[in-house]
Amino acid sequence: MHLRKILPVLAGLLYLSTTVRAQRIADPNANLWISHWGDHRVNQHWSFHTEAHIRRADMGANWQQLLLRPAVNYHLNDEVMFTLGYSYYHNYAYGAFPIKFGNWEHHIFQQVQLTQVIGRTKLAYRFRMEERFMAKLTPSLDDPVEGIFDSYVYQSRFRTRVWLTVPLGKHQKVEPGVFNANFYDELFLNFGDSQRLDYINQNRLSGLLGYQASKPLNVMLGYLYQVIERPGAANGADLLECNSTVHLVLVYNLDLRKKEAPSAH
Repeated sequence: MHLRKILPVLAGLLYLSTTVRAQRIADPNANLWISHWGDHRVNQHWSFHTEAHIRRADMGANWQQLLLRPAVNYHLNDEVMFTLGYSYYHNYAYGAFPIKFGNWEHHIFQQVQLTQVIGRTKLAYRFRMEERFMAKLTPSLDDPVEGIFDSYVYQSRFRTRVWLTVPLGKHQKVEPGVFNANFYDELFLNFGDSQRLDYINQNRLSGLLGYQASKPLNVMLGYLYQVIERPGAANGADLLECNSTVHLVLVYNLDLRKKEAPSAH
């Protein structure tokens, strides 16, 4: 008797699960990103961070996103760094299932980065918490293409990244004139109103070939595979945006600390 009651329930759950999976649509895109970031030391413990990203869709033909991110770092030591910063995003409509209106976001973020050297390999673990204020736009009779600003929607997001750097050849560390291989994976998790981890927002997996042109400048070029989950974005169905991206990165780290004058003997 109990089995006869349970079987229809299990069949219903299986059907619902299959239906939900069938409603997920994949949308592949080919993008081009040009990025800069740098940490500029002013003394033993403090530095300021500069970061900018020009993100283009359709291999550079159209805008995808513009991002500016200044921040302040506190270096506890060479292995531990705390950061407090601000991010500005401008999002554009692109792809087969574009957002209805281009919009913008303001983020405040806090992060800690832990660095570890194992032999010739450098590992950097980054944990970031973001408070996101995302502009909500509504249709306008005067400008139905751009829309009008209605309000800000708040959302929290947690990001965790692992970055691995290895000098190529027989070199023991990355220094001027040395090529280097870089691999990283970054996971984005959204928090909902219940203050729990709701769903995976996106994941980025990347491999970059770098060249340390000088002490402050490292140039990297490589491939980034980005997966973004957009619930209900494909005419009511869940959208899985799969972005293959060519990524050019310019890392420029200044050391503005005053050099101690050699003592005279």
